[in-house]
Amino acid sequence: MKTERKKRDKKHLKGRILRSISLILICSMILSTLIGYLYFNQVVRKQRLEEEKNRLMQVGNQIAFQAEDNRRFAQSILVDEQLQYLLEENVKGNEFRRQNQYDKVTKRLVFYNNLRTYLEGSVLQMADGNFFGSSYSSRDSAYLRQKLKQTELEEYTAKKEWIYSDPYYDSDSGNDTRKICYAIPMYDKRRYGHLKATLYLEMSLEYFLTQVKAYAETQDLLALIGNGSEILYQKDKKNVLRNAIKEKELDQENIYHTPSGYLICIPVDGTGWKLCTFLTNADLLKNSSFVLKFFVLSFLLCVGLVLLVVSRILENMVRPVTELSKQMERTEYGKQQPIHIVHTGDEIEILYQCFQDMMTELYKGEQERIAYEKQKRDMEYDITLSQINPHYLYNVLNTVVYLSAAGKNQDVVKIVHSLIYTLHETLKVGDGNVETTIEKELELTKCYLDIQRYRYPDFFQVEVVCEEDLKDCLVPKTMIQPLVENAILHGILPTEASGKIWIIIQKQGEKLCVMVKDEGIGVSKEQLKRFKQGETMAENKTRKHIGVENVRDRIHYLYGEGFGMEIQSTQGKGTTVILTLPVKRAEEKER
Repeated sequence: MKTERKKRDKKHLKGRILRSISLILICSMILSTLIGYLYFNQVVRKQRLEEEKNRLMQVGNQIAFQAEDNRRFAQSILVDEQLQYLLEENVKGNEFRRQNQYDKVTKRLVFYNNLRTYLEGSVLQMADGNFFGSSYSSRDSAYLRQKLKQTELEEYTAKKEWIYSDPYYDSDSGNDTRKICYAIPMYDKRRYGHLKATLYLEMSLEYFLTQVKAYAETQDLLALIGNGSEILYQKDKKNVLRNAIKEKELDQENIYHTPSGYLICIPVDGTGWKLCTFLTNADLLKNSSFVLKFFVLSFLLCVGLVLLVVSRILENMVRPVTELSKQMERTEYGKQQPIHIVHTGDEIEILYQCFQDMMTELYKGEQERIAYEKQKRDMEYDITLSQINPHYLYNVLNTVVYLSAAGKNQDVVKIVHSLIYTLHETLKVGDGNVETTIEKELELTKCYLDIQRYRYPDFFQVEVVCEEDLKDCLVPKTMIQPLVENAILHGILPTEASGKIWIIIQKQGEKLCVMVKDEGIGVSKEQLKRFKQGETMAENKTRKHIGVENVRDRIHYLYGEGFGMEIQSTQGKGTTVILTLPVKRAEEKER
């Protein structure tokens, strides 16, 4: 029976270890496979993005070359000597000469228009308001002036940074071809910086879209963006590219990552336009799918081989582990017992040593726990003494006797109720009961003040400042009352005059600040020095003081470094006691 149990235990332990190793191995292999796949996939994606970006830049360079050719062609028109001569001819007052000048300038413009097939027409607007048009007569000046007020052209004229206008249609001609306009200023060669005229070249947008459409034959998502967000060309049936453009600020040449893929945008030099394409995650995944198959196959082979080898090795590891488990079953925790170490020369031997060290630490921890419980009981006893002592009870009962003799039964009832509440709260000390809420602590202090007002009527006033959301914070039990008592007995009463006491509770950062301030006689520098050194402030060392010092010691005991008590005082003006506590809520303690 014992032999069967031993075999069953060994087999069970071996199975657990094997399952654990298998789990760790599978997780690590999955992680390494995933990392390798993601890295390789990232490399493939980066290469594909760079290739697509280079193709896009080639198209952008071709458009930029067309724009540069157009700019140089426009400049060649402006510097034409014959045109300059015709424009400088003085035709004022002579209608025949004016008409002759218009015909010659128009023919010159037509000559240049014929040199570029993409030009739809050209208009020369003089600084004095006159117009010359390649497709218009001299009587069409009003029409040309009105044409330039077309929304797209008017906006183009206002936006000096625009190189080309937005596309528009010539509604009067009936032509459905989209046109764009290019404007270039002509300056007077005799007067430097003086604008002489502005040349407007009206051209077909299709001229610039030829290269874009050729690129679109191999790319499903493509867009040419003009001024602002104007779409000059778009191949995007489901608006995937358009939505991606809306999500990003296309401020420079870049590759933008989106949840559904990558947006590639490049600026087209000399146009102010941007050429954009979009590669979806599905397209990029096709380029690296073979990598996933390779890693999955290698993963399965490695896991199978490793598990086969590990199962053999585990057989020799089970015996010392079984011996260790028997010793652990015989061990009585909390007692100092020797451990028989099996020397295996590997991690199992370290496990034996660690178990022996753990038992030693458990024994020490048990001793420390016993000492802690004793210290806790002593602290609870000090909490009780700090609030209720025979002298305090004597004074209260003496006040009751005085009020009873005077026939003030209602006052007797009130003071006895306050005494009962005080006794109930201060004597209720036990496990988990060393802290209370600020609300209860203020109520306890109020009961104490109600009693003291009968003993010292009109000698003190108390003002409490506390936000409502702080009243459920936890503080050490009987913390505020000893400070208020000290302020009355040792601060206000020795002045033989009425004084005021403030109880201020506020949150400062991540800490709770409790201040008790009085207008009493203050504390001497020698007393403050002794308090900072951790000693008692009482000058008569034969008398035991358990008020202010007890509160300080309890804060250090409960919360440790970073929290405590500070006393600020000026003799003859008053004293301020500041407590720094952690912010702890009552509901957090319950959870």
